Amino acid sequence: MKEPYLDITKSVMISSPAGSGKTEKLSRRYIALLQGGAEVERILAITFTEKAAAEMKERILSILRREDPALFESVREKMPRMRISTIHSFCLKLMKRFCIELGMDLSLDVMDSFTADMLWEEAVYEALLDDGTSGGALFYELMQSGGVRGWNQTHLLLRALHEKRPAVEFGFRRGGLALEGNDLSRFAKVVALYEKCLGYYRRKKREKHFLDYNDLELMAHEAVSTNPEWQNVLFSFDEHTDHLLVDEFQDTSSLQWMIIDKLTEEWRSGLGAKREAGKRPTIFLVGDDKQSIYSFRGANVDIFRSARNKLSEWLGDEYHFIEVKENYRSLPAVVHFVNTLFERVMPRGLYDARKVEYIPFKATREGEGRVELLLCDSAGNTKENRKREAALIARKIQGVRGAYEVFEGRERRRCRYGDMAILLRNRTHLPLFEDALRREGVPFIVVKGIGFYNTPEIGILRDLLFFLIDPLNDYSLFTLLRSPLFSLRYDTLLATMGSIVVDDISVGLLYSSLAPRRDASGEGGDDPVRKAVAVMESWLQRVKDTPYAVLLEEILCETGAWQYFGEKQRYVNVKKFIKLVEDFEAQGLTGLEIREKLIKASEKADEPKANVNAEGMDAVRIMTIHASKGLQFPVVFLPCLDEGGQTRTGSIIMDEEGERIVLGFEEDAEARRTLPLFRRGREKAEDEEKRLFYVAVTRAMDYLCMSGVTGRKPAGRLALLFDAFHLDSVERDSEGGLPFTLEKISLEEVEVPDPEKSASGESIGHRTGPRPDEMVFVDSLAEEYKPRKIWRNVTEEVDEVLVKHGDDWIVLGRAFHRVFEGLSKGTITPGTLEGKVTEILRNEVLSDSRLEGLKNILLADLERLDRAGYLGEIILPRERSFAELPFILEQGRFMYKGRIDRVIIREGTAHIYDYKTYPVAEQEIPELSERYAFQLDIYRKAVECLFSVRARTYLFLTHEARIVG
Repeated sequence: MKEPYLDITKSVMISSPAGSGKTEKLSRRYIALLQGGAEVERILAITFTEKAAAEMKERILSILRREDPALFESVREKMPRMRISTIHSFCLKLMKRFCIELGMDLSLDVMDSFTADMLWEEAVYEALLDDGTSGGALFYELMQSGGVRGWNQTHLLLRALHEKRPAVEFGFRRGGLALEGNDLSRFAKVVALYEKCLGYYRRKKREKHFLDYNDLELMAHEAVSTNPEWQNVLFSFDEHTDHLLVDEFQDTSSLQWMIIDKLTEEWRSGLGAKREAGKRPTIFLVGDDKQSIYSFRGANVDIFRSARNKLSEWLGDEYHFIEVKENYRSLPAVVHFVNTLFERVMPRGLYDARKVEYIPFKATREGEGRVELLLCDSAGNTKENRKREAALIARKIQGVRGAYEVFEGRERRRCRYGDMAILLRNRTHLPLFEDALRREGVPFIVVKGIGFYNTPEIGILRDLLFFLIDPLNDYSLFTLLRSPLFSLRYDTLLATMGSIVVDDISVGLLYSSLAPRRDASGEGGDDPVRKAVAVMESWLQRVKDTPYAVLLEEILCETGAWQYFGEKQRYVNVKKFIKLVEDFEAQGLTGLEIREKLIKASEKADEPKANVNAEGMDAVRIMTIHASKGLQFPVVFLPCLDEGGQTRTGSIIMDEEGERIVLGFEEDAEARRTLPLFRRGREKAEDEEKRLFYVAVTRAMDYLCMSGVTGRKPAGRLALLFDAFHLDSVERDSEGGLPFTLEKISLEEVEVPDPEKSASGESIGHRTGPRPDEMVFVDSLAEEYKPRKIWRNVTEEVDEVLVKHGDDWIVLGRAFHRVFEGLSKGTITPGTLEGKVTEILRNEVLSDSRLEGLKNILLADLERLDRAGYLGEIILPRERSFAELPFILEQGRFMYKGRIDRVIIREGTAHIYDYKTYPVAEQEIPELSERYAFQLDIYRKAVECLFSVRARTYLFLTHEARIVG
């Protein structure tokens, strides 16, 4: 029987809870339209992100390839014409298509958020300079009434209004902006000043041929509603589009819904050319109002219910509403907990249009699962509480890894680091969790971290760039000389400056004081200061005709600074910074203008770090709950439940009533409690916190571990649990009919070790576990770093001995290493082995006959290793083992880097295996051992430094199933 949502003669809205296969349903609907005769170019699908758009295309093609090969071939040829994109991409294409009719400049480009923020600040500054020259002096009046904090208050109020675009600007354009508050006179001036700054902002965007993302929505709505050409735009859309699909509908903003509403207006009327031609256009909306957590981006959860009711009213029998009640993600224990909690937290029958009602779902997976709540005694202050909680979570992770079994399909396997995620409400206490994981040797990666400009690597690069721009910038020069690029000591610098210090302050004199230390030879000899001066002089000569971005790259290579920036996150941060500088130069900015922009940008504490591709890394993921949306993990840790939610309202609040925008203003926090608009805003924020909690717990597939601190009145999400399950009356370590295991933990049970010393008094720095798949640093930053280290790669890309065996063994060598790595990390299993071998070899050879021959050799060698016991003993996953472990080892003047095939730590000894996959005769073994002795010695030293254990090295002759050591 066909599912109702696949009936392409009707419009459909699906309420699809977490883990219910929403993307699958969206893709199946798209395919049903294609199979019903719709052309790909006549179907428009709107997704929340570009990544989601790409995943949807991939899912559609994957299903077609498997189930309808003929249609797959047809669709694949038309892939460039598939209209699957974000709402912003759609709006941009719509406007560019009608740029002449709409009077729009075709060369307009969309700014990133960084450029948009900089342009806004410039607009505010220009408006401030022009204050009073053309009418009232609004800045002066507001700053005067604010006293000494007048500028800060005014600037913050303008920023608060700007964050509420595009709704506020839409209100200006439609004349539907209403103001409420106790001091309407002052607020009216603030709003008028914001409108003035907005005018400067628009002018600056026009001058630079820029748009921001809010402009896309505003202009698209104008194009389909009030522009003189709006009828032509709608006619053209209707002429080229028969079906509209919208993903993540709960995250739709009011303005976005107005655009969708206008585009489909004629479809719902039952009239128009389509109906006359016998076509029935359809709308398909899918989402989950319980997962609406993006109000700070303009998402309006009220639209979900409103659209449901309106579609029913407009379309009648041509419309289905479907409530999905199956969960395909989580095991029964997790589903039971979620149902029990949220039936009480989001009860039905309140008859409040603004409240989300919970509909329970049922688990479809077989198995048990586990849900835990860990309650720690309070240590007295928030920081100590979080330290102890972080330590508890880190130890729990080590206990779960290898001991708890998770499902992979229908099969069970031991839990790995990469199966686990820590979800935080915000990043306030992120450093404490990072420290705790490092102490316990847990590899981790922070997904979508922030604080880009506060990282050490960006600090060094920023000072280097500022020095190149202005050598008389004392602060940048001083920090540059102190950085790992030169590592000059304080006393050395003070002695160099000598008597030129004036009143204990040096301004623009440091570089001048270095002049006498210049060396005519340009070498600098053994004097570190002379060396530094010689190097910097050469940079300043080259900067005259070399772009800053290029010179930064060259300096990093020449000084060997990449050794400090080689770790993945640091590396991509450096690349992001250089790209920023390159973009500024491409815009024609001077050095001083670039410096000014970077100084302003550095004030942004929430600038995201560059993204690291974590795919395939066996490391715990740490991320915010918002970042986890759309993801799932076998094991989820949800700490800090006692943290209060983000339910406080600022001085300015906004509410939407249809097309009417209401702005409230009250600077007195106590007075806000009594104002209806602020009370309603606080209630909406509290409801969103509940939905955020729902999103967090539904990320868990097999195991959910929550934690919080007690000792005072429960707050935040912990308060929801206490109220729902009456935890005050529950005994220690009891289940007591609860849908989770409760464990209460005393202070004595969670001791936080000294960050500097271990219990034995030794430094714990070298005993921190490595992060497999990341560049691992054996030595800490040297106090007196000398540039121009000699780098050597001790792991040969193609083994010279292997070459003499011919091309087939070179190909097999690469294939063996990939197969061994996959087996060791669990990404290849015995069940998938043959298929993976074929896939790997298919990327290496074209001939089917050659592929089959190589495959037979590879599988035969693996069978030989299995019979000898080496497959299970060395290659398959084991406790405390690493595959393809990267390292950097500093030894005197040399920096050695490479990858170690296999490391297994057993009984306090690290066993290092270097794979040799080609045939080796008995008489060749002594020569082979001598040839690789140096390489194995470097491996041994690196592993001993990393793990603080003794290490032994072996050549693993895989073709002969023999170990030489």
